[in-house]
Amino acid sequence: MTDVLAPMSLPPRPADGHKGTFGTVLIIGGQCGTRSMMVGSPALAALGALRSGAGRVILAMPRPIMGQGLVLVPSATGCPLAVDAEGEIDMHSACASLDAVEADVQAVAVGPGLGHGAAAQAIVSHLLSRQGPPLVIDADGLNAIADAPGMLEHRRRSCILTPHPGEYGRLAEALDLPAAGEDQSSRVAAAAALADRIQGVVALKGPGTVVSDGTRHWTCSAGTVVLAIPGSGDVLTGMVASLLGQCSSADAASVVALATWLHGCAGQQWEQDQGSTGMLAFELAEELPVLVQAYRDGAIRPGGTDSPPAGGTL
Repeated sequence: MTDVLAPMSLPPRPADGHKGTFGTVLIIGGQCGTRSMMVGSPALAALGALRSGAGRVILAMPRPIMGQGLVLVPSATGCPLAVDAEGEIDMHSACASLDAVEADVQAVAVGPGLGHGAAAQAIVSHLLSRQGPPLVIDADGLNAIADAPGMLEHRRRSCILTPHPGEYGRLAEALDLPAAGEDQSSRVAAAAALADRIQGVVALKGPGTVVSDGTRHWTCSAGTVVLAIPGSGDVLTGMVASLLGQCSSADAASVVALATWLHGCAGQQWEQDQGSTGMLAFELAEELPVLVQAYRDGAIRPGGTDSPPAGGTL
């Protein structure tokens, strides 16, 4: 595996641009059934997408909590998903709703707060089986794959998986992949094995997040312990989808690496200003606009193993 690094460029923001110029992202998540409720995760992913430059974000959430999601992120638009009498997503109606919306988006993220069970599996499987824009799978989307790994055999689009170590462990067991230890060499091998299996890109999160496309890899040393909070990964999911939507012609692994580095830098910036304890995920998202602009202007550039990869190299 190679580890060749050079900064990639972000596309310009033309003065006559509009929302559609900067990409539309669809984020699918949330749950409101009798077992549990989750509103914040997809909302935080939407914030990550908007704060890193997406022109438009569509939140697809169960209808009973759709309004709460839009209160948290009023700049997003909503795609309410029908639910049954128990509050669980009606998988058939939901898939039809997502099909109608997806035609107008440049990137999709699925999983934040989506919950376990048949509906989550059906949605992830349906998305994988259809041609469409790049698909970022995180959180409960990854758990759905671990519960029903056969859905990967029908994959028809580019996909990016962003597991933390626990999620990777479940995927590794289901897909008969090597375990990821704490040493970086085993993490690189694990990320590469999963990326090769899905023929896509993997960001194995944790200290020294590893991005791999199965052949090339990159290790990020940006970051800080303040990122070890609820919702941090949801913000990253939205960032990855946002940059994929904005950089549609760029190498996907390079885009994922850049999102990972900016996410780590945002945590470091907050820590510099506030200290090592108590960051909230929405505050992490608030750090992004200045950092993205500074990167676009060339005012910040990582060095050494931090350099986000360019075009055809990673």
